[in-house]
Amino acid sequence: MFFRATTLVALCASVAFSTQAKTDTVTVTGSTSVSHVMEILAEAYSSSHVDTFIAVQGIGSSAGISAVKQDATEIGMSSRRLSEEEINPDVKMVTIAHDGIALVVNKNNPVNNLTKEQVSKIYHGEIKNWQEVGGPDLKMAVVSRENASGSRFSFEDFMGLTQHIEGQRVSDINPQLLVVNTNGMVKSLVSRNIHALGYMSLGSIDDSIKPLSFEGVKPTIDNLESGEYLISRPFLMLYKEKNVSKNAQAFLNYVTSNEGQNIIGERGYIANHK
Repeated sequence: MFFRATTLVALCASVAFSTQAKTDTVTVTGSTSVSHVMEILAEAYSSSHVDTFIAVQGIGSSAGISAVKQDATEIGMSSRRLSEEEINPDVKMVTIAHDGIALVVNKNNPVNNLTKEQVSKIYHGEIKNWQEVGGPDLKMAVVSRENASGSRFSFEDFMGLTQHIEGQRVSDINPQLLVVNTNGMVKSLVSRNIHALGYMSLGSIDDSIKPLSFEGVKPTIDNLESGEYLISRPFLMLYKEKNVSKNAQAFLNYVTSNEGQNIIGERGYIANHK
């Protein structure tokens, strides 16, 4: 009896090891904004491709771009366009979606709209109280993202919050702002603090926070698609052909297929096939 039980355990372990050994892991690394929808795409893909596990790592657009260039990952993710210094002829770019960046506040904040001039002054530290933009007499708690963030890059580029020093593009925002690492952290901080103002991916917004209109235009998919809402950026997948395995290429094909693009559209982004 003991022998039969031992044999059964060994057989189960062998089957489990065999199954694990046959599972190929494809690593997708980069933007935390893109990873929000990429995790959903990965789960949907893996449900019908049980031999492939898609490991999504949200570590920032700059890190994802570097990882592809340094052959540290098969696929990278970026929520911003690459700078001239980052463009490499060996790195292929696929636009999988377009997203908006929305300014967000606490649900109890009565302010509904900000202009580009107001946003610039807020992030430069010139406007410090909500009363100055038609709100209550409350000090602002202004939130930004970390330097490697594609959201921050696109936001600062659009708002004119950068300057060039010795040929290098550098951030020009108030150094006393609160800096956080992910869309989720922006959402969590803003939802609990009536003083707070932040910005985040349009596709990551839920009813725990309030998105603001920008220049009188609400941040909606329809307004983003029509071009009326101006703060937008692409979602990119990056790779080197020489480093992409058969399974990684199959996942890339899935993301750009009608099924993958429909998932992207359902999640609040503009699918690229439109």
